[in-house]
Amino acid sequence: MMIAAALLAAGSPAPSVNAAATAAVAKVTAPVPMMELLAPGGRGRLYTLSTDEAAAAVSRYGFTRESGQVGYWRTAAFTDSQPVYRLRSGSSYLLTAAASERDHLVAGGRFEDEGVVGHLGQRYTPGTKRLMRFSRSGEWRVAFEDHGQQLTAAGYRVDGPLGWGHPEWIRAGAIYFGTFNPKSTDLITATRNVFGRDGDWWGGVRDFSGADPAVPKNTQGWEGDFSHLQPEIGFYDDSRPETLEKHIAQATGAGLDFFQFYWYWNSVLQSSPEQFEASLTAFGQAGNRTSIDFAITVCAHPWGGLQIPTSDYTTVAKRLARTIFNQPNYLRANDARLILGLCDRRGLGDGSDSDTRSFVDAVRTQAQAILDEDVLVLGYWEAMLDPAAPARWGADGAYCGVRIDHVKRYTDYVAEMPAYFDATPPQFMRCAAANFDERPRYPHLVPDRTKIRYYTDQTPALFAQGLDQIRAGIASSRRISAVDNFVSIYAWNEWHEGSIIEPNARDGCLYLGLIHDRLNLPKGASCRTD
Repeated sequence: MMIAAALLAAGSPAPSVNAAATAAVAKVTAPVPMMELLAPGGRGRLYTLSTDEAAAAVSRYGFTRESGQVGYWRTAAFTDSQPVYRLRSGSSYLLTAAASERDHLVAGGRFEDEGVVGHLGQRYTPGTKRLMRFSRSGEWRVAFEDHGQQLTAAGYRVDGPLGWGHPEWIRAGAIYFGTFNPKSTDLITATRNVFGRDGDWWGGVRDFSGADPAVPKNTQGWEGDFSHLQPEIGFYDDSRPETLEKHIAQATGAGLDFFQFYWYWNSVLQSSPEQFEASLTAFGQAGNRTSIDFAITVCAHPWGGLQIPTSDYTTVAKRLARTIFNQPNYLRANDARLILGLCDRRGLGDGSDSDTRSFVDAVRTQAQAILDEDVLVLGYWEAMLDPAAPARWGADGAYCGVRIDHVKRYTDYVAEMPAYFDATPPQFMRCAAANFDERPRYPHLVPDRTKIRYYTDQTPALFAQGLDQIRAGIASSRRISAVDNFVSIYAWNEWHEGSIIEPNARDGCLYLGLIHDRLNLPKGASCRTD
């Protein structure tokens, strides 16, 4: 973590560096965006990996965030890496990978040493390009070598290399629904009452798919091909660690970085108040669990006993800190904060802004007291309809999911995606919904046929188009956000809602392949069907 150069440039005292925060940043092992900011007056460039420093430079000192990123750098040393140092001269900043150059320039009295700005590779590795320093009349720029012609044409001189970095590094994950197991008693009961099958937590999905010889195919009068409603690994029990091991292998094989588990609380069940926790428990027991990160998204619904009363706030916050946030592969933002989602806050106390803020405060307080960690809270629900909502609740920003209640055609959903993202809060995790089709919920879960929602025009090509827009938006972003290169996919396995990227019997790994290829994920492989 660095001293805020923007504050120094303005002659203000530098903020103290918190040792715990520095240690937390070292836990961020993935590359993060290097931001370029233009100094007031249009002369001098500030380069930083720190969103705090960038935000202060813009809001307090008049810097302008340039679009895009100057590659993705690491915040800590790694194998065959080299540190890059930042020096300041007035409102201009110079980066160098040579300690000897740093020492010479500082000794000359013109430059001040501001420490290490980040770490780059010493040599080429797959997916990297070489970053160069350019200079013109006392101003220094940084760009990839293949962009150098544009700068030299503008009168800049090539000073030399800084190291090897990644032009792109998108971190994509998927929302995980942990309801396909024997603890889904409401679903099992509904299936028994309507279809006459006991012990079946795949009611509706199994019927629509026609994939089980013991279950007659029944699409409830809807025409179409529903053969994709069968997991490639078969109708499973996600409370079993071996199921999660298969899912983790499928996800990481295509380059996904994390799962987001929905998390519920039922205060009536004092002995075991966590609800639908079986898949998260199985995840924690999976032998390959550390190969993927995970986060939770709290769903405090105002029904079914899933509210979190204010009297339980401290208990819930302590449980999150002691049993979930403390895991080494819990998902962190680029600034090292632990990421917590709020998928529904209407059941937090009375659902008011003040009760939501009290819950968020409790979580942050316990994370600090127990773990000495900070939490980045991202809301959904109203947040995506009202960009000002997160600030009222005490949240930092928002993430998004499907928009079936607001956009009735998938074509329109994709077409409106750029404008929708532009209207969101600065701290924002982009998203893509693979589909939405809850017809398999009828009639056992949604008895009113007129209430069933689904897109009629979704295609893999449209999904790919949406992913292309996300990638382009990240590449040209001006946001100062700790999750600017994160993408949440809706969803891994919401089989009752039709948004499924988990490999299925009809399409195989098609959707995972689209995500990998269209987002140019740095890990994993494209879809292989041979």
